[in-house]
Amino acid sequence: MKKIYLLSLVFSLFVASCSDILEKVPGTSLPTEEAITSEKDLINAVNGVYSYQATAVGSYAGEFTLFADLRGSDFQSISATNHAGPIYHYQLTKNDGLVYNFYETFYLSLARLNSVLEASENITGENVDNLKGELYALRALYHFDLARLFAKNPSPANLSALGIVLSDKVFETSYIGERATLQATYDFILSDLNKALPLLSKSKNQGHINYWAALGIRARAYLYLEKNAEALADCKEIIASSPYKLYTRDEYLGVWLKEGTNESMFELLTTSIYNAQRNSIGYFTHAEGYGECAATESFKEILDARPTDIRTQLFEEETENKYNGYYPQKYNGRDGQIYVNNPKIIRLSEVYLIAAEAALKTGNAGSAAGGAAYYMNLLRKNRIENYVDVATVTLDDILMERRLELFTEGHTAWDYWRNGKSVNNKYAGVIDANDNQTVLPIPQTEIEVSAGKLVQNTGY
Repeated sequence: MKKIYLLSLVFSLFVASCSDILEKVPGTSLPTEEAITSEKDLINAVNGVYSYQATAVGSYAGEFTLFADLRGSDFQSISATNHAGPIYHYQLTKNDGLVYNFYETFYLSLARLNSVLEASENITGENVDNLKGELYALRALYHFDLARLFAKNPSPANLSALGIVLSDKVFETSYIGERATLQATYDFILSDLNKALPLLSKSKNQGHINYWAALGIRARAYLYLEKNAEALADCKEIIASSPYKLYTRDEYLGVWLKEGTNESMFELLTTSIYNAQRNSIGYFTHAEGYGECAATESFKEILDARPTDIRTQLFEEETENKYNGYYPQKYNGRDGQIYVNNPKIIRLSEVYLIAAEAALKTGNAGSAAGGAAYYMNLLRKNRIENYVDVATVTLDDILMERRLELFTEGHTAWDYWRNGKSVNNKYAGVIDANDNQTVLPIPQTEIEVSAGKLVQNTGY
């Protein structure tokens, strides 16, 4: 980790901040963490932590959000530009620049965050506790997604396996990290979320993580850990008490270019100034851009078989640049700017789907309140015209529903692998849950500078 942390020190000395990204006003840079001497400084610095993940290569605003879809069965790279194409083609190696981008982006995000969190200990003000809660929640989220990229999905049988390097403080430049176990990795994630929750506001705060979003992320982590009762309990609290509501069928097509919509529990803000440019999710998901995220023929057949499902209308045939394909329309760009799309990190519909899966796995597949079919029926009524309730659902039903609802939002392949199921990638073929290719390699440069302390993933 020496190289990453050397870079991290540089970035921690320049904590990027928008004067308030919510107000779309560019601001100044804070020279060091010692410059954070007031609540206003802290607000600016926290905004800077958010903005990096809205602008960097390999971030939520770019390739990361499409990773699990391109690894799965439903999407394909049409063009030969080959920017995100190697994700789809399973061609990422330990020397690949994009692998390094993922690693660097998340660990630099953590370095910035830890620098700000350390400085916050000396700040007082009415919003300081909430800001610290945001930082703890973000730190948990970044570790969770690093673990999804670079470590096996957890299960009761493999928690002693390698997880990721934990970034829990500001490190000296000589520090060389070692990978924690999966147990320690997820313990850390849950610990940070548990620190965050009592500090966080329950009010909506566009572009910022709040109590409900952190609770939803904890439910997601519990689901991955197969702690289904705990996941269900968090979902029930959100559904019963949060200010968020499911999109209706009538409003569904119009929500994707809007900010602060009913379901969006946490989204990262992008603007015409702060965006990932040609590495934005909009540029990858349209023929006028790179044309590297179009529906596969098999997924189009699934969509075509559901003409009364409003979600199937979020695809259009596009032919620009001869990248002929059937493209998703979640990221069309605001005000005609294809780069400007707010990645929705967690939506209420995912909470309903987590609840359904967790209820099923605790033995309640039925349609009575609290059962798996109950949550599925509530969601489907808001998506499918003249929907008729079902009495029970299966895991395959839920996974299909996740594909239809959450496509290009960062879940599909991981959903199947964490359930021990395979995906059938059009290019690479069947990739089962035990395949080493479900996990990215640690960048070789990081292996080399660690002097043997950092262990490479199997198969690389």
